[in-house]
Amino acid sequence: QSRADKENSSANMPITKRRCSLAAVSLVIALSSTLSKTATGFAYAPNFITKIIEQSTGIAPVGLLDVTGGSGSLAVTDADADITTSSESSPSFVGPITTRFPPEPNGYLHLGHAKAVSFNFAVARAFSAGKGRCHMRLDDTNPTKEDEEYVKSILEDVRWIQRGCPPFDVDDSVDAVELSEEDRGPWYGPVRKTSDYFSLIYDAAIHLIERGEAFVDELTAEEMREYRGTLTEVGKESPWRNRNIEENLELFRGMRNGDYPEGKYVLRAKI
Repeated sequence: QSRADKENSSANMPITKRRCSLAAVSLVIALSSTLSKTATGFAYAPNFITKIIEQSTGIAPVGLLDVTGGSGSLAVTDADADITTSSESSPSFVGPITTRFPPEPNGYLHLGHAKAVSFNFAVARAFSAGKGRCHMRLDDTNPTKEDEEYVKSILEDVRWIQRGCPPFDVDDSVDAVELSEEDRGPWYGPVRKTSDYFSLIYDAAIHLIERGEAFVDELTAEEMREYRGTLTEVGKESPWRNRNIEENLELFRGMRNGDYPEGKYVLRAKI
């Protein structure tokens, strides 16, 4: 079915997959609006993620809901006061504090995606004192299930969810380039793709193998479940966990070259 046919058919249907996607987004925004709406988007209460960032950087988030007061009101924290306090408490931290929204382009956005968009962008804006930014990254690691229609739909929905919110200022020379129409959006810099980093990911895997922190396993999926153990039974190590580094490197390079059947080997971290 051509894209034109899809668009024509959707015009004659009360609810299509596309409209279900936007309906989910609308529901999230409707639910969020029952909390608090600020000039920079929807306000969230402090949570474990914002607390981890604050503890790690010494920078206090701004614009979060103040749920510590005894009056029961949900006031929004004072941005100027928090920025001053956080700047003084962590003079050595320069940032940036970066979040990302990384959907796989194999379908339309749903309710969980919509919440993730709102939350990741909100957290980045909450840490403006740490040069907060949110990246738009497509996890395009399974080309057999991905479609350009989904890519366009995802980007369109993210722009729609974040409409009216201020964009992130690009002050990095690497990202301060002329953006294509597809790259333009409320996120920081261009649209990023996981496939752009395959070489980096491969080099990182080699590094872990060389340090003895990863190994090439050949257990089947069923065997892995058996070895993992349960809530009442202790798991056991894979018999391939202690391969020597040279053998692991040879097998891993062969995996990259396609020398083995699909799924024969898998790289696992030693945890």
